[in-house]
Amino acid sequence: MPEPAGQAGRARRHLLAAAVLSAAAVAAPLPAAAELFAERLTATNIDARRLDGPDAIAGIGDYVLGNGVVCAAVSAPGHEAALSEGGGVLIDLGHCGRGDDQWGVLQPMLNLSRDSTLPVTGLTARVADGRAQIVASGQADGLWFSTTYSVDHQHPERILVETLVERRSDGDALFLIGDVVLHGHRQLTAFTVASRRPRDNVGFAHPAVEIDSAFSMVDAMVRADTQVLVGGSHLEPGIAYGWRIVDAHVERRDGERETLPHLGLNGRHFSILGVYADTLIIGGVGRPDMFEMAQTLFMDLDSGERLVYAREIAVGRRADVASVTDRLWPEGPVVTGRLDDPAAGLHVFDDAGTPITFVRPGADGRFSFRLPDADSERYELRAQVGDEVRAIRRLPAQRDGEAIDAGQIGTGPTALLELPQGEPLRLIFAGVPPTRDPVLGADALDFLIGDVRVPSSTESNDLSLAGVPSDPKVLRLAPGRYRVLATRGPEWSVGEATVELAPGARVPLEIDLPIRVVEAPGRVSADFHVHAAPSDDSSLPLRMRLAAFAAMGAEVLVSTEHDVVFDYGPSVRAMGLEDRITSLVGVEITSTMVGPVTPFTSGHANAFPLAPRPRAYRAGAPRAENRRLRDVIADLRGRAERPILQLNHPRESGTDQGLGSYLSHLAVSGEPFDPTRPLDAEPNRPFTSRAGNPGLRDFDFDAIELLNAGSMEAYRLARADWLSWLLQGERRTGTANSDSHSTGHPVGLPRSYVAYTGGLGRDFEPERFMAAVRQGRITGSSGPVLDVSLGDAGPGETFTGRSGELRVGVRRASWVPVDEIRVYVNGALVERAPPPADGTLRVPLRFAADAFVTVEVEGAAAPGSIYARIAPGHTPFAFTNPVFVDADGRPGWTAPGLPEPLPPAIAEPLATP
Repeated sequence: MPEPAGQAGRARRHLLAAAVLSAAAVAAPLPAAAELFAERLTATNIDARRLDGPDAIAGIGDYVLGNGVVCAAVSAPGHEAALSEGGGVLIDLGHCGRGDDQWGVLQPMLNLSRDSTLPVTGLTARVADGRAQIVASGQADGLWFSTTYSVDHQHPERILVETLVERRSDGDALFLIGDVVLHGHRQLTAFTVASRRPRDNVGFAHPAVEIDSAFSMVDAMVRADTQVLVGGSHLEPGIAYGWRIVDAHVERRDGERETLPHLGLNGRHFSILGVYADTLIIGGVGRPDMFEMAQTLFMDLDSGERLVYAREIAVGRRADVASVTDRLWPEGPVVTGRLDDPAAGLHVFDDAGTPITFVRPGADGRFSFRLPDADSERYELRAQVGDEVRAIRRLPAQRDGEAIDAGQIGTGPTALLELPQGEPLRLIFAGVPPTRDPVLGADALDFLIGDVRVPSSTESNDLSLAGVPSDPKVLRLAPGRYRVLATRGPEWSVGEATVELAPGARVPLEIDLPIRVVEAPGRVSADFHVHAAPSDDSSLPLRMRLAAFAAMGAEVLVSTEHDVVFDYGPSVRAMGLEDRITSLVGVEITSTMVGPVTPFTSGHANAFPLAPRPRAYRAGAPRAENRRLRDVIADLRGRAERPILQLNHPRESGTDQGLGSYLSHLAVSGEPFDPTRPLDAEPNRPFTSRAGNPGLRDFDFDAIELLNAGSMEAYRLARADWLSWLLQGERRTGTANSDSHSTGHPVGLPRSYVAYTGGLGRDFEPERFMAAVRQGRITGSSGPVLDVSLGDAGPGETFTGRSGELRVGVRRASWVPVDEIRVYVNGALVERAPPPADGTLRVPLRFAADAFVTVEVEGAAAPGSIYARIAPGHTPFAFTNPVFVDADGRPGWTAPGLPEPLPPAIAEPLATP
């Protein structure tokens, strides 16, 4: 997230921070009080003390505390966090022994600037005065600070976080302090609350914000003191986090205490709570504005003054908002009732249309929640199924906190569709007008940034069956007429059916099952970039991820969760999929911190295979924050697994200079890599300079993700870099991967076809497979399967001779359109032709010197076509890694060098295919 421009000083330029409030109404009695504990994790106690859950990452050396109900972990000072190269921050939080941790990180920040995180140098643990506590302390910019994390028995389902900041010497001015919580791709969903003035609630509908614009960020700020972060609706057991500012004041040297104003901010992937470092002359009520921000120019702590910033995070036992807000209004009236569809959610609004809370019913449809303690207030309940409001119920005015019975709320008629069993299938649904398209897996939360609705990780118009007994047997749909496609990926035919569902009907889905129509002999299909709930930016359950992978017909899955080494293998075996899915363990190394060593971060890169280190922090994921890529490479080369490193999405788009697209900024220069220039020339020089004992370069990764998801623009930009490297003698394997975080983004598409003839499942030979990947014996594809050879040499191999016939075979299902084949020699287009009738294009080639040959095929999918419905946003496309040509017969391959003029694919990558 780049710094916004401004003249208030660097510390004022990045208002980032995040949070959550007090948590959840308890459906079951709390466990009996257990012994308080606060201690460091060791090999002796880690199995008993560590949390479990999708996002649990603490390991030996970290600190834990608990009261038998809520347990938490604070990272060791030497363990990096998402926005910091150091630790001392809250990394795990959930119910003890419940396996429900979905917490990311609570990152305190001075001035809410990403380069002003609080550097923790000391951690202590203690149990005293009825509290278990971990205290993190440090110094920065003349400020001494400590943050104390506390749990007790009096408030068993919350953790108290109190930060003290004291000015002890000169330094940069302090005008804001707060926290940021990251929750990419709706790993958690933010509902913003003004607990003291519920009419100022924002709920799930947040103002639009551009984080590189200070004006936009100010416009998006709200006067909130609470963030409710709702866990994944399809993850069990459910959880919600309520993060609330409970005290914020400054203590003057004369002992006077003055309350400080607070503010909140939400973006697509983050939430913030913070307070000013001083009181305001004017303002502090209503929406924050530029006049408030202008007053921060005159704020700071004087020597000897202290700022106290206290917040609580309560932990609820349901994935809703009411499990938190019930605690905000303990004296408010209770509303009870029953929804006829337990999958529905209930939004609550006041008479002015302000969102008040959101509640999920139990398995029997019954619900109970509290309203704010306000006399004569009228409220409206909106029952929502998926993304559609199905019923509205207005509550009568109430007085004196009396209970209200909302009665039975019907969500309209439904029908049941019986699903095929025993076969992997991806079923894609569309409504036949006037029936609306169904939205499956939606969590009914309606999270908005501006006017843009952000879908959850589980939301799409398709349903994946793994062909195992645990598959769902029926699908509940609104009555209507639906067109259904059944697919098993690009190598299979597509079944199609239309079903009519009357209210209350139960109808079997009668559809032709796909049959395999494309073979890829000698190759296996792999996806080297896959995410699910263990990532800090996904709430997709593992069972749904693996079912989707099986249904898409891919064979080798590499788990690449962000900054945690996670093994899908146990889940693959538990689902009985070991004969269909071969799992490799990896990690996406995710550099996010803007620091002095890497002011533009080292981007994202996948390392695989890796052996998890179950008791280590993040299961042994490499450190990346504020580190050059070459240092990460050195660490990986010291591992026994000898993993490859794949540079991920290096060019996200023509204008996107996002910190995850490494070649757009090269980590240290802020300048993009220039493929038209030599590797050792500016601005490329930092990329290829050597340092340290190993003499490694940032450039010394093994592979590059040329095709990430469906962006052909990003592909052509990355291809220009890749071709430039090849011309200059630097070989890197090109791959194609889905980078899927959700069901709405198909996994296994695009995919890499690897030339591997060994076994799969229990007979998999990882070293043989990885050797093929390193050699570049790969074609990437979002549909077509390529057979390419020059003589007897295929992609990644070497042809010897000055002339030969290139054979290009295109295998495809009838629903995958292919319009042309393109052949390149040294990056220059030498042949362009439609696929011949017999399926194989033959191109005679002559070579004056050593060279390399690459091939692409591409088609156009019409809107509404079967391909467009199966692979929305994708293009039917495939590419090969190079076939190298040794034309001169001398030992070794001689790189052609950058020619003059450069091929258009390098000089003008977006002007030509």
